[in-house]
Amino acid sequence: MFESIKNLFKKEEVFPCIIFDGKIMKYLDLTQKQIDKLQEENKDWTITKKEEC
Repeated sequence: MFESIKNLFKKEEVFPCIIFDGKIMKYLDLTQKQIDKLQEENKDWTITKKEEC
């Protein structure tokens, strides 16, 4: 029980990213779940983590 409550307050790792949709480049800090969701929804977008540059 304590572990499940503790997991609610656990912070997910955030990655600085560059997102290019073909027109505009955006700089955001996203979790891996958010990155995966954006890539799934927008196949033509390019999402690059700062560490991959």
